Amino acid sequence: MTLTPNWRLRVRIAAALALVVGVNGLLLAALAWSALRLLSASGRSVPVELGLPLTVGTLLLAAVGLVAVQARYGSRTIVSGLDLDELHERDDSGELEGTNPQTLDGRVRRLAAQADVPLPSVAVANRAEPACLTVGTQRSPTIVVTTGLLERLDDDELDAALAHEVAHVANRDLPVVTAVAATVAIGDRLLERERKLRGVLAGMAMVALFTGIGLLIFAVPILVVGALYLAVSVVARALLGLNSIALGLFSKTREFAADRGASRLTGEPAAVASALETLEDERSKPDQDARLHASATLGIVPQPLAFERTAENGEGGEHWFDRWFVGQFSIETVDKQESSGPPGPIARRKERVKTWLRTRIIEPVRTRIRRVLAWRPPTHPATEERIEQLRTLERRRRG
Repeated sequence: MTLTPNWRLRVRIAAALALVVGVNGLLLAALAWSALRLLSASGRSVPVELGLPLTVGTLLLAAVGLVAVQARYGSRTIVSGLDLDELHERDDSGELEGTNPQTLDGRVRRLAAQADVPLPSVAVANRAEPACLTVGTQRSPTIVVTTGLLERLDDDELDAALAHEVAHVANRDLPVVTAVAATVAIGDRLLERERKLRGVLAGMAMVALFTGIGLLIFAVPILVVGALYLAVSVVARALLGLNSIALGLFSKTREFAADRGASRLTGEPAAVASALETLEDERSKPDQDARLHASATLGIVPQPLAFERTAENGEGGEHWFDRWFVGQFSIETVDKQESSGPPGPIARRKERVKTWLRTRIIEPVRTRIRRVLAWRPPTHPATEERIEQLRTLERRRRG
């Protein structure tokens, strides 16, 4: 059977692609405007002056090129922290190498032939999280499964999960979602820099206030770091918000279509529902929103993959930014309570006031602000809704 995307999915993919191109065009326009302002401030003139139509056309062409690069190479950024074991490689005897190659490679080969799509390569990541995602290009996709997935799914459920990924390839939604996920990965890294800059800013302010050095010495550095922090924060959150909206335009239709395609390939909608139910039950609850993780946007369920950095691969230990900047402004807190006896009534009253302010005002306001800043459109429909639709398909099949 040949799986083809329906018209609704095609329209939504086209709309998401247009938004992704627009976001990249705005980003390039902002960078170009900033460069021109810097050149003007330095007294240098720009010899070439383009009219509005030519400027818009140039930015649009550059944005299309940037999206094409993201769609082609974005998956490398997303899985760069994973040590993947490719199963398509063969040894000298002609046998497939890797973890359980006969099962995985044979299943994917059969499903790809059924769907009439290019044969995806298969890779295994040694991760405890049960995850399955597709990366790469439309012509050369790679299905990545984790060892946690292989341990938790039975044979029918594993077939269903692999068929779901093959259906994504057949629906031709991989280039757009990869471009979006690549930009989300950039936003994730910018948020990491934002947190580091926030630590530097807080540390400098504390040093200036409590060490007697004075605000005059740190006034300029605080302003510079504060401006950089605001710029990084605005760019990161704008990228994440706009690209998540782009993904939200077709994420539900995309996942429902892949579920239906997997049901057609396996002939068992109940197995697809069972796989989703198992993965949802085993899905870890991350400390931060899973939708911010680029790997979560590509998975069968929004399960982020942990990217461990060890000293063996040269990425472990303290980062140079932390060592030379954040660490320089860290201040150890000391217990000011006298060891001679319990605190007096004035100290207890101050502590009660501080506790009341923290629990009634500071924490609620901080929580609301974090919820507003962390809001993102869902990248996956609710798993319960997907399972219910699959069970409906199963009842129709049996009826």
